[in-house]
Amino acid sequence: MTDRGTASPTRLFDMFNGAPDNATMLIGAAGPVTYGRMRAESARLAARLKDHGLKRGDRLALWLPNLPEWVTVALACSRLGVALVPLNVRLGSHEVGFLLSRARCRAVVLAPGYRNGACVEVLRSVDPEDRRALALVVTLGDPGEMILDGVRQTRFADVIAEPAEPLPEVADGRPEDVSLILATSGTTSAPKLVQHTQERNTRHAGDAMVAVGLDEPGSSLLLGIPMCGAFGYTLAITTIRAQRPLVLMESFVPEEAARLLVEHGITHMLGTDDMLDKILSVVPEGKPFPTLRMFGHANFTPALTTILPPKAEAHGVLLRGFFGMTETLALFAAQPADAPLERRSQGGGRPVCPDGALRVRDPETGALLPDGEVGEVEVRTPNAMIGYLDNPKATAEAFTDDGYLKTGDYGHRLPDGGMIFVSRIKDVLRIAGYLVSPTEIEEVILALPGVTVCQTVAASCPAGVRPIAFVVMAPGHTLDEAAALAACRAQLAVYKVPARIFAIDGMPVTDGPNGAKVKKNVLRDMATAWMNPAGEPAGEAAIP
Repeated sequence: MTDRGTASPTRLFDMFNGAPDNATMLIGAAGPVTYGRMRAESARLAARLKDHGLKRGDRLALWLPNLPEWVTVALACSRLGVALVPLNVRLGSHEVGFLLSRARCRAVVLAPGYRNGACVEVLRSVDPEDRRALALVVTLGDPGEMILDGVRQTRFADVIAEPAEPLPEVADGRPEDVSLILATSGTTSAPKLVQHTQERNTRHAGDAMVAVGLDEPGSSLLLGIPMCGAFGYTLAITTIRAQRPLVLMESFVPEEAARLLVEHGITHMLGTDDMLDKILSVVPEGKPFPTLRMFGHANFTPALTTILPPKAEAHGVLLRGFFGMTETLALFAAQPADAPLERRSQGGGRPVCPDGALRVRDPETGALLPDGEVGEVEVRTPNAMIGYLDNPKATAEAFTDDGYLKTGDYGHRLPDGGMIFVSRIKDVLRIAGYLVSPTEIEEVILALPGVTVCQTVAASCPAGVRPIAFVVMAPGHTLDEAAALAACRAQLAVYKVPARIFAIDGMPVTDGPNGAKVKKNVLRDMATAWMNPAGEPAGEAAIP
């Protein structure tokens, strides 16, 4: 069903050219959606959004969970030449206001009934100055009242309805148009808005479908991460580009994912490593997913690096690591499917684009490093972002003079042109003049009885900057800190041994498009405060 042998699409709405009208494109909770239905509804939506005043170059905020309507809106915007600004359904008013204001969104599509109307309340609480460009609200369902005074409102069902007279066909979008605007994480500063074009998106989807294996007969993909993030969006357009069935989960539930994998005979699933860990925890060993050809993971939980591979093998799941970032979209690199498990289980891989390349640079000296030496990974691909919105200075700083993108990640290059991801640079600990990966410490502590989660940060102590570990214990277990520190001393270099290991009820996290992420800055603040002699918790042990 792929379009091999024909001209490659350069716009998103061209990606399903040639697919039979009666073939299944998407499967949601309400059932399958065919290519014919998607063609018709996205075309009608584009025409009616144009009637409502949207035009090429405008931006639309898409504020929905993983529903077929998400894809309908994306394809309609592609026809119009309107850029999508995806919003996570869990964002608060400050975050939504920032994105609406910075992107100058002209319209927003939302589901008033989702999460008991949370999105409606958030939108109403956004500072009017931040949403002053907003001229249209499209609702999935009937909210029963006007959401915003002075802003035109219509129902999604009305704008996709069959017309009495044929609507004019809209195909204003061009390959060079910005099709997607994504926000970076912005942990230490305001997020930057990454711009991707239609042509680069569709070309990347074509490269990725081959690397993942979605171009193979009988393929299908289960999507359990939100399309509002770079990872979920990439998986969606890659599957659509391959013209294979895409099964959507509105939100990830391990038991539901396990059921869908079997019910639909899914061949491919990609997500975070902890997603697979949770799925495998609710199914028996053996081979519970006989049709699953691979699970591709991004290394969001480094502590699972040694735990997950044998667990996946025991369940007959082929594990493959991938690498990407908001500026390149997900799946920039993929570990070879035939590589040994030791390599496949790690993040990284070879560039999926034939014209892609990567290299590693010493962040201290600026010198390029030989294979095997750890430094900052730099990548080059013709499918990268065109730049940050309204921020030429940050765009210039993100690229080298010869066109490589600085990733902000540590890794080392392999002889075949691939790489192994080590960690985010900002997460690496600088201890006693050495760079220390927190994963090394966390793996030792996670092997101790009752420890379910471990995170390590660096903090100032009376003896200097030292590692501080935080753990969450399983019910019925308490931390034996002295034994834990002894285990660290027995297995780690002295400068890697934590000054303290604290047991806490739960890690501070923030919801992101790829799942919850630990707030390392909060842990660092806690560690600094608790290691201050004036504010130590009772029972403080001596620093080793």
